[in-house]
Amino acid sequence: MRGQTGVNVFHRFLVSFKSRPKAHLGVAVVAIANQLSFVALAAGPSVAVGDVHAQRPLAAFCSHAVNLPGCAAGGDSLQVSLPDGSQSCPGSDAVAACAGGDGSAKTAAGVASTPDGLTACVAAGGAPIPSGPAACSDTVLPAIDPGAGQASSAPVVNPSVPVASLQGATAPARIELTSSAPVAQPGNNVVLTATASANVSGSNKAIEIFDQMTGKLLGSCAQGGQCAVAYNAKSGDHSFVAYVTEPSTKIPAGNRTTKSNAVGVNWVGVTLATKDAIVGPGRTVTITATTTSAIDKTGYQLQLFDSDSKARLTFCSQGTSCSTSLTQPVSGVRSVVAVLAKPSSTLPAQGTLAQSDPVSLTWLSVTIQGDGAGSGVHLTATANADLTKTPWSIGIFDEQGHLVGPACKGGSSCSAQVTVTGDMPKFSAAIGAVPAVDTSTKLGQVISRISSPTQLINVQARSSAIKPQRMLWGFDSCQSFTGDASAASGLYPHVTGILGAPDFWGRYLTAAVCPPLSSTEVAAAHAKHMGILPIYNERDCSNVSGYDTGKAYAAEAVASAHGIGLPQGRGIAIDIEPSGAACPGAANLDTGLIHGWYDGIVSAGYAPIYYGSGVSGSEFATQWCYTVAALPYIGQRSYLWSFQPSLLGGYMKSNAPGFSPAIPSGCTAFVHAWQYQLGSSSWAAPDVDQDEATSDMPIWFP
Repeated sequence: MRGQTGVNVFHRFLVSFKSRPKAHLGVAVVAIANQLSFVALAAGPSVAVGDVHAQRPLAAFCSHAVNLPGCAAGGDSLQVSLPDGSQSCPGSDAVAACAGGDGSAKTAAGVASTPDGLTACVAAGGAPIPSGPAACSDTVLPAIDPGAGQASSAPVVNPSVPVASLQGATAPARIELTSSAPVAQPGNNVVLTATASANVSGSNKAIEIFDQMTGKLLGSCAQGGQCAVAYNAKSGDHSFVAYVTEPSTKIPAGNRTTKSNAVGVNWVGVTLATKDAIVGPGRTVTITATTTSAIDKTGYQLQLFDSDSKARLTFCSQGTSCSTSLTQPVSGVRSVVAVLAKPSSTLPAQGTLAQSDPVSLTWLSVTIQGDGAGSGVHLTATANADLTKTPWSIGIFDEQGHLVGPACKGGSSCSAQVTVTGDMPKFSAAIGAVPAVDTSTKLGQVISRISSPTQLINVQARSSAIKPQRMLWGFDSCQSFTGDASAASGLYPHVTGILGAPDFWGRYLTAAVCPPLSSTEVAAAHAKHMGILPIYNERDCSNVSGYDTGKAYAAEAVASAHGIGLPQGRGIAIDIEPSGAACPGAANLDTGLIHGWYDGIVSAGYAPIYYGSGVSGSEFATQWCYTVAALPYIGQRSYLWSFQPSLLGGYMKSNAPGFSPAIPSGCTAFVHAWQYQLGSSSWAAPDVDQDEATSDMPIWFP
């Protein structure tokens, strides 16, 4: 422009109450969330089972910090309620529904293996039943002292020769079975050891261990006096027994066997699950904890904890399963874990028997970002969860609510490339379901092939709308860029053929120095989807001081803007040249002129733009900082167009420099445009200056 311008107790209870009717199990979960993340819960007060209904009388309650009982739902609290169509679980939280407790927990068959550190017993020659994974040794039960009436305290080692050659008895008279643990977590081994009172080597007998629940033979030892086997199961109560018997794959019957005591082992598992773990804010998630054995009257509780804060959320004291519903009004993530243990207010819980994997519950949110250059805008929407295995998809929408690209089903992000001509519109993102197309008809098949949905249904979450920023490239010139409404002649086709098609063109409003912007140019800009950046300049570029002067310039610019049809809300730039031979009085620029221009432009409904040097210490940068220090709102609501640094070189649209204008330092200064090369420095088009501007500059797109 210049120039131009607890384990044993649990097992006993399991055995004692196995055949009794069980009450139901209940779980309630309480969580806390803020807008984007959950606040950790402190441990709540301990509540005895019998006092639950007295202290939590409501069928739904909420959470603000740890103030749980009787609070009013609302705000960002997580609300807990009974699942639809269910009843409160007796003896548990009022918001929990339960099932099970009738002793019908499923018992799953296990797998036998050789105990760690031992070697499988070698079957005696010709033995009809191989030992399998069982390990054997010569240890036998101690003999019973008839005088004492009981056996000595430890097993003894029997001779390795056949027992029949040393004593008159032809078969062992006793056998005892023990286990390494009465309770185990699913998949963990328990070692079962059967010890007979005599060595069975060389006899037609074997020591065999069976699972009475499944009738399965776990191991058979035709040698030694002791037989051991490891066993693991996924769930349920298992009862084991050992025999000294003729080898058999089935539990023996009759009087020709010696039977041991029964040993019970329970594999206890806990799971936590939900059908819909990812939903929108305000939607309800039902979560269910399940244990493989009823816990009625065992002294153990099925407890739910916040995985992050380690604080207990709720508990149940009976049944095998429990459900509760959670509703979070705002987006966020909660990780919950179920633990079967003695009562505990924090993790790790004492006497833990089993613990579930954590379950992540997500209340969705989606954000959108966008940027671009010229007419291309790249938009990216991001959700706070991976939607691949959910019913939901991410979509990006225009101001009319239409999808601007295909909805994205997999992952947590979605992108779209949009071409924008004219003013930058707003875009938003949403998470919802893609409407199904009936492909059973020919019409439906055709539609599914040739078109994509324009909407999402059952929307779970929406982003706020954004107006993306893109980099615009263009010119400013003293002379008119065309003389016809199609821009087929004049400066426009000449320079665009060399440098590229501009996104905007800066032109003068008044005839003070250059020909004013014409209605033909406005029509041509409309035809080319090009923006116009209106500029005001006074014939005397040295006259740049005083509030009244600035106000008068604004009035003249506004009058010309009205005459050319410039709509309100668009920007008008005042040309403030640097001090020099052409404008010696420019050194007298003061805050009055800046203030006067602002007031005159804003009062007319337009946006004030200032063209000047952004170099700190220059006349304009200095006076600008003085002005915004005294009147901060001017800095917040104005746009700057910096003509520094001014570059040399062969620039055009395809190799335009990155946006890096000089910006006044030490004060509020929003530089949205940069004149990076003067026409006099151009290698090919001396009649135009080259500019860059961000899309939030209030350029007029007719």
